[in-house]
Amino acid sequence: MPRRIWLKEIILENFMSYEYARIPLKPGVNLVSGPNGAGKSSILLAISVALGQIYTERSRRLRDLIRRGEEIARITLVFDNRAEGGKRPISYSDADTFMLSRYLRSDGNYWWEAEYRRVSYEEVSRLFKDFGLDPNNMLIIMHQNTMEQFALTTPQEKLKMLEDAVGFSAYRERVIEAKNRLERIISEDESISTLLGKAEESLGYWKEMHERYLQRRELLARQEWLKREAIWARILKQEAVLKALQGRLRMKEHELHANQKEMERTEESIKMWREKLDTWKVSTREVFYELLHLEKEATSIEDLITHLQEMETIFGEMGRYEEVERQSMKEKEAERRLEQLKEMIIRAQSELGALERTIEMNLETYISYCVKGEVLKFKREMIADEIREIKGEMEKVKHKLEELAPLRRKAGARIETERKQSEIEHEIELINAKIEALGKIPEETEEIYSSYGRLYEELKAKAKIVEANKRESLKELDTRTRVWRDAISGLLDSVNRSFMEIMSCIGATGLARLVNPDDIENAGLELYVGFRGSPPVLFDYYTQSGGEKTASIMAFLLSIQQLIQSPLRAVDEFDIHMDPRNREEIYRRMVALMKDTECLLITPSQLTVSDPDVHVIVVQKVQGHSEIREVK
Repeated sequence: MPRRIWLKEIILENFMSYEYARIPLKPGVNLVSGPNGAGKSSILLAISVALGQIYTERSRRLRDLIRRGEEIARITLVFDNRAEGGKRPISYSDADTFMLSRYLRSDGNYWWEAEYRRVSYEEVSRLFKDFGLDPNNMLIIMHQNTMEQFALTTPQEKLKMLEDAVGFSAYRERVIEAKNRLERIISEDESISTLLGKAEESLGYWKEMHERYLQRRELLARQEWLKREAIWARILKQEAVLKALQGRLRMKEHELHANQKEMERTEESIKMWREKLDTWKVSTREVFYELLHLEKEATSIEDLITHLQEMETIFGEMGRYEEVERQSMKEKEAERRLEQLKEMIIRAQSELGALERTIEMNLETYISYCVKGEVLKFKREMIADEIREIKGEMEKVKHKLEELAPLRRKAGARIETERKQSEIEHEIELINAKIEALGKIPEETEEIYSSYGRLYEELKAKAKIVEANKRESLKELDTRTRVWRDAISGLLDSVNRSFMEIMSCIGATGLARLVNPDDIENAGLELYVGFRGSPPVLFDYYTQSGGEKTASIMAFLLSIQQLIQSPLRAVDEFDIHMDPRNREEIYRRMVALMKDTECLLITPSQLTVSDPDVHVIVVQKVQGHSEIREVK
């Protein structure tokens, strides 16, 4: 028996005429009523879409189900997942409720979420198949106008729907499995008979072919080895070139490193000597300016002494001896200062000469270091150019090795060879000529030849086994077909008791009959109904009136309710075209039969609701959107 699960609530958001609605459901009968166009059928359509129904009658494009002016719609089914007997219906969820949502976007993007996690259609289908709930089976969910579709379905489709609904599909599957197995065995028997004749004719031919095959295999093995050797010869050549380049690169990088170190030391020396020369130049300039100052001062004093001497002569001639004495004292003082300045000038000249000699002596050293630095820079550029050139050559070699990578993988284990590629290719040409001379030989020659000797006897033994298997398969197919036929007959006996009893309550007769019971692929279910005292005739789309078709289908649905595996059943407009008496009787029967399951009945009609267990939901359209009201 499939597990039971109850649908507690449907939440619609921007779905068709619903802006937002929460529709509570209860075990037993849930009666949805309201005027035409209010949005009743949209509830069942929403359930079907959420459960993954492949085709919706109202629209082939799901995006047309989105409320006008909105970008996205969502349908959420809330299931009761409370544990019963220590187990939850949906075992991988730990919550007391399980939520499944279907999203529809106006851009054509649709998806499911289970407990806010994205799931695939396959996961949804697999989940509800475990509960026996198939939204595509009309006997479980019957939409508006699908009663007419049911009337148009073939007997084979009706029987298949009934089997799926009551859980009998395994019987059919076992019969089909046995039939397919028998067909495979028969095909195998025919193949073995054909092979027996061919094996006897071909054994002599393959003996000669086998000798040529062995010779060719030896040549092919040598050819394969040579092809691998040729590939490895090319690879080894490039690897040797790469290795030599890597050695040159290491040497040049070492030279570059040494050059860099020497350059750093030379630059430090250049800096040191430049700083010394700059210091000496500054000192020379300072001494030179000091010497100029001293010489200028000495010239001024010499001019002063000359002036004093002249004034002394003038004052002597004038007899002003006191002035002469005073001028004489100034002269002596100036002469002393002049002597001091001359000594200072001599020292400054000496110091200036020493500095100039120092600069001249060390300038050559500084220049030599500068020259050395430029030489090192030139060498560095040369080495860098050589390194770039080597790296460029290495990249070319690596690129060649990369191009050879597929061949390297194909060549397998490494082969060390010293032969040139031209030598190897010459030998390959000789081998190819020998192989060509042998002509065309099938690759499976050895296997065929080695097996043909024993194949004939094995085929005879296998033919006996296949014959025995065929007898067993025929027996198994007969047994399984009989089991299926008995099961379906028993099912229809049970259904007919209820079907005839329900039809009699509405003043009619009915019978469900199995046709083509001996051919499972063409076996079908036909309904016969009679109204107003007429004998039963075949139920089809054209014979009965609208009310008679609806009453017949609902009576048949009621007759199988105790056998259907699905916990949820739904019928839209179950009372369409029915007269009031039949409507009330069918409704009363439905209420009585659905106490232990969950059923959604949709009708625009007014029904007398006397059973307190019937959950009534009224749908009305208010200002362009549908609203839900529970009748307590």
